[in-house]
Formats: sequence, C-alpha cells, structure tokens
Amino acid sequence: MTISDVAKATGVSVGAVSRILNNDPTLNVREETKTHVRRTIAELGYSPNPQARGLRMSRSGTIAMIVPEINSPAFTAIILGAQKAARERGYSMLLGGIGEEGDDPQLPSRILARNQVDGFLISTGTQEKEQLAAVKTLGAPSVLVNRYLDESHPHVVLDDVRGVTAIVRHLIELGHKRIGFLGGLRRYLGTRRLAGYKAALKEAGLPFDPGLAIDSGYDRDGGERGASTLLSLANRPTAIFATNHLVAAGAIHEAHRQGFNVPKDLSVASFYDGPVAELLNPAVTSVLYPLDRLGYESVAMLVDILTGVTPATTSVIIPHDKIVVRASTGRAPTKISRRA
Repeated sequence: MTISDVAKATGVSVGAVSRILNNDPTLNVREETKTHVRRTIAELGYSPNPQARGLRMSRSGTIAMIVPEINSPAFTAIILGAQKAARERGYSMLLGGIGEEGDDPQLPSRILARNQVDGFLISTGTQEKEQLAAVKTLGAPSVLVNRYLDESHPHVVLDDVRGVTAIVRHLIELGHKRIGFLGGLRRYLGTRRLAGYKAALKEAGLPFDPGLAIDSGYDRDGGERGASTLLSLANRPTAIFATNHLVAAGAIHEAHRQGFNVPKDLSVASFYDGPVAELLNPAVTSVLYPLDRLGYESVAMLVDILTGVTPATTSVIIPHDKIVVRASTGRAPTKISRRA
C-alpha cells in the first residue's frame, strides 16, 4: 500500500495526502477532506515509512507516553484516547511505565536517546517533584497528562476539584456528616482532590477534620490500611471517598473483613468510573470523567507543538460528566455501628 493508492482512493492529490499526514498548518483544505483522508488511510491500512519520513522531516513520527503504571485501570482509557489521536495524525506511540514510586526515573531520557522520539506525554509517579524537574532537562517537547508543573508548561488535566466536590456533596445529601478521605496527599492530584473534599464540606457547613484525611496512596493495600485507620476511630466516619477504584476496593474489603455492611453501615464512593467500578461488590458509586479525552487532547496539543502550530491553549481542564450512583452508597445510618 502506497501513498499513491491513498490518493487514488480519496480523489486527493499525493501532495495533499502527504501534507494531511504531516499535519501541515498551511494546507488549505476542508476538515471534511482531512477526515475523509484519515479514515481511508485507516481502512486501507496504509502506514508511511517512518525512517524515510524522519529523514525528510528531521522527525521520527513517534511520540512516547510515560505513565506511572501501565496496568492502572484509569490509564487504560487515557492510553486508548492517546493512541486514537496519534493514529489520526500519522504518529506512532511508544508506551513506558516509570513506576509508581519512580523506580525508573531515567526512562524518558533513555527513550529519547535510543528511539529518536519527537516528544513526550508524561504522567509522574509519587516522586513528582524530582520527576518534573527531570522533564525540564529533556531535549524534546512534552505535555503533562493530568499533572502540573507551571502555567508555562503545556498540560491537560481533569477538573479534580469540582469532580470531588460533586461526589462528596452526593454523600452529604445522603445524610453523611463524617466522611473519610483516602488518597495520595503528596502530589498534585492528591492536593487538588483534597481541596474538592474540603470545598464540599465547607459548602455544607461541616468542619474539616484532619484525622479523617488519610494518605493512602493509590493502590488497594493503601485503601485497606486507610479504611482500617478510619474504622478504628472512636467517632468513625459513615462514608468514605476513595481516590480511585483500587483504593475503593481496598476500603470495601477492609470494611467487610471487620464485619461492616456496605452501604448499610458504611458508604464508599470513588473517583473515576468504568468497568472496574461495576465489578466490585457492591458496585461503586463514582464520578465519571471522559478519560479517553484526556489522552486525546494531550496528543493533539503535543502534535500541534511538534508541527509548529500554536495551540489554542496550553492549559486544558476537562470537567466531569456526572455522578454514577450504584449500590455502594446509601443513606447515613441512624445508629453508628462499631467494629464487629
């Protein structure tokens, strides 16, 4: 399959097809034509020769996406959205896991040296400060994915604050006044989600109790430990907000282990949404975000930068869609049960 075959199938000149593949900002054709060409490329299975294209353009046609952990449920949708945007723009995408604890901090530098990638999409792990400092030293453009360095560095983020405010408000509307917070408190995501939690409490006239905000991290073990701490309090919470499904799963498991019924004795709600939330027992009430859009917009911004197009903005904030109510949340109990 050659570029001439694509041109013949679309009725567009070879030169125009090439410029559409390269996202040439000076090309004056309708968006419908670009979409038609890209769809035909996908249907025909045409793939430009990346080595030859790189020699002509001094670019490799490849971008790298660095995430803390590839198997994270949240990152699955983000990666799929990024892959879709890269494919539409004629780019290949490498994927690397830096490790939640930053076990491989030199991964981006090694990829840049060995694979000649054009740019990076980067999400840091818990060692955020050190990893973001390393981003500044990379000799390639980068866009931060749900991370933040400063206003000058391109980033695409979820509106964590309003999303968490909305789901904690849901718990308050169910009559819960003592609500625990389980999340990472040492980096950008955690501080924003804690801010949303505090905002919901303030809105309802409820005091913020630091003893209810637990630095659980982002995995199931952290959820279990955090829930154990909260459920051992003399004045325990009747609801818990968990920063993701893994933490929520840990919290529910610990509650069941201690003999509590979810949601009769304890309601649990989570950030994000997706198939995992439906598979937990009980299925978890969650705040729904278009995670695929997070990846898609990040690639779109990076490719604009790479091709010399000035992005409309280098700061994209994606709002949540809605609260998906499931069986893990219910009315606050009238009598607070203790550990079984």
